[in-house]
Amino acid sequence: MSVFGGYATFYDTFYQTKDYGAECDFVELLFTRYTSSPVHTLLDLGCGTGGHALPLAQRGYQVTGVDRSEVMLAAARQKGEGTSVRFLEGDIRELDLGERFDAVISMFAVIGYMVSNEHLLAAFGTARRHLSPGGIFCFDTWFGPAVLADRPSDRNRVIMSGNERIVRMVHPSLDVMRQTVDVHYTILRLHDDRILSEVEETHTMRFLFSQETRLLLETAGFRVRCLCPFLRPDEALNEREWNMTVVAEAV
Repeated sequence: MSVFGGYATFYDTFYQTKDYGAECDFVELLFTRYTSSPVHTLLDLGCGTGGHALPLAQRGYQVTGVDRSEVMLAAARQKGEGTSVRFLEGDIRELDLGERFDAVISMFAVIGYMVSNEHLLAAFGTARRHLSPGGIFCFDTWFGPAVLADRPSDRNRVIMSGNERIVRMVHPSLDVMRQTVDVHYTILRLHDDRILSEVEETHTMRFLFSQETRLLLETAGFRVRCLCPFLRPDEALNEREWNMTVVAEAV
């Protein structure tokens, strides 16, 4: 499983326009709808550079973020200096902090990195282990019917960073039987036409279907409360929605 090598160095540059505020609004709406008690403590599995953990902490939550990537955590700690957020290195398949939280989140398709049923169940078990009955687990992942209907294709993007250009080339490879996409990244950092650095990295992502998601979560000790398109809790999933949000309650 990738832990973001050279890609992590450019992560915040790639996602500088990502609307983390709107995504945190969405998470808070899910808390309001699907918990009977107020959420105060929050565990962020696969927190990356703190894109969700830090604004949620600013909104008054007591947040612990966990990630495997030392590079990502270093960026998160630097951005979160002086805040109350606790950032810890750990594998979300094995983590056991010996604590319970009011809610657990895992955002931006982190769960998709769990490419086997064993790893998915392990990650779901980690979420359950850190929740009391009634606590909720919220995550988003790629939705299988949409991936098969609107298959991944090559994409290129150029981002200006000061007087440098960051070029990201994406070449995906779909494996229908494994329910995975190998996403191969080539990242070039350029000054004029001179290559300053180059990164080659492949991330294998699993896509999920609704019935298997329910089964695996129920096996891990959850009851599914909501399956919906990302950011749109009142709409139904369909084959045009690549991003599925799942809300599950610990039982």
